[in-house]
Amino acid sequence: MAVEASARLPFDGTLAKALVHKVSIDQVLLTDYRPESEKGTVLYAQLPRSHGFYCEHMVDAKRFDLVALIEICRQSCFVVAHTQFGVPLEGNGYQFLFQELDATLVGTRAVALSHNSGGQLVQLVVKSTIEREWKKKSGATYGLLWFYSLETVDGVEIAQIRIRQTWLERFKWREIRLIMKREREIAPDMEIPAAPGTELTPAEVARINPHNIVLHNLRHLSEGRYEAMARIDTRHPVLFDRATEHIYAMIQIEVCRQLALYAVSHTFEVDAFELDVWKCKSTFDTVGELQLPARATASVQVHDREQLSATVSLTISQQGRKVSVFEVGVRRMP
Repeated sequence: MAVEASARLPFDGTLAKALVHKVSIDQVLLTDYRPESEKGTVLYAQLPRSHGFYCEHMVDAKRFDLVALIEICRQSCFVVAHTQFGVPLEGNGYQFLFQELDATLVGTRAVALSHNSGGQLVQLVVKSTIEREWKKKSGATYGLLWFYSLETVDGVEIAQIRIRQTWLERFKWREIRLIMKREREIAPDMEIPAAPGTELTPAEVARINPHNIVLHNLRHLSEGRYEAMARIDTRHPVLFDRATEHIYAMIQIEVCRQLALYAVSHTFEVDAFELDVWKCKSTFDTVGELQLPARATASVQVHDREQLSATVSLTISQQGRKVSVFEVGVRRMP
């Protein structure tokens, strides 16, 4: 007997690329969604067991990749905005702006999936709730604050993530960007520089693939204080799945994750692979320009040397202008 389309299980496929603002099908992490109320949605996701950027530690993974979970929620924002809050999908006519993030891991892979969890398939239920809505005088929504609770299919919560995004018509965004670039002396024909080499090895930032290193020219300023330049490679097939003219929020998150891991590993004199990024809170103040050097600074606040627990305060800046600020929680690998 043929199975009807309506009986499709929530993990049987992936959502349409356009719905989650992706070009490549291998970058789509969501598999299905179901509106539950005016401001509530249940979405379904599957973490990749092998990926060009996320979840590099596919065999011996002891933790969830927090940035992969953030990406799942970021894709969920688009689904909810398009399907429940009237943002047109056709024509790619709207620009979304990532404003705030607050992400926390509340469970480990070992607890959620048993100790034999490294290469195990991870399917997630993503419960979305709208906590705040911003509207124009016309009544049209232009921004949302989402709260996400991510759980295994057995109901074990692994993370809580809040994201605030706003959006505007793309023609208005182009007008704003023209003014912004003119003020920053970025000529229309100014080329995006090629990604420089890096003196860092992947292990220094808890990475395996050298192409995933997003830092270079890293310096130790003083006790617990570090500085690095962002290494942005527009050829990267994940970080630049689609062409853009500014530095995505997800790239800034990775810059700060890697610098935080480097800074804490040197503060405690341990291998970066011994550390886990379990919390990330950030605010994005303005647009980061691909044509301009981006500097990241980090300051480590030690909480517990025995547990390798610390908070790292970070800032990304260009031309002396603050682009984004971060607080990243780092601790001993569970």
